[in-house]
Amino acid sequence: MSDYKDEIIDHYKNPRNFGEMESPDLSITEANSSCGDMIKISLKMDGEKIAEVKWQGVGCAISTAAASMLSEKVSGMSKEDLEIMGDKGIEEMLGGEINPGRINCATLAYRGLLNLLKK
Repeated sequence: MSDYKDEIIDHYKNPRNFGEMESPDLSITEANSSCGDMIKISLKMDGEKIAEVKWQGVGCAISTAAASMLSEKVSGMSKEDLEIMGDKGIEEMLGGEINPGRINCATLAYRGLLNLLKK
C-alpha cells in the first residue's frame, strides 16, 4: 500500500503536465476565491475525449497535487466520465479524507475541467 502523503508531496514538488500548451482546443482559468489558488487548464480534444492536458497555476500543495494527478488521470476521458468521477473520485485519488476546509483546493482543477467541457 502506497503512502498517499508522499505521493501528494511528489506531485506538488514535481507537477506533471505543467506548462503552456500551444494552440489548445479549449482553455479556462479558474480561481478559488477563499484561498487565492488559481489554475489555467488547456486541453486538446479527440472528438469528445480529452487527448492532452496542460495546466499552470499557483496554489497550495493540495490544489497543485490534485491538478497534477488529475492531468495524468483524465487523458481519454469524456465529460460524462469526469462527471461520474465526482468530488468523491477526487478525494479517493488524493488518498481518502480531505479536510472539509480544503475540499475547494482539492477540487479546483476538477471544477475547472467540468466548466471547460461545458463550453
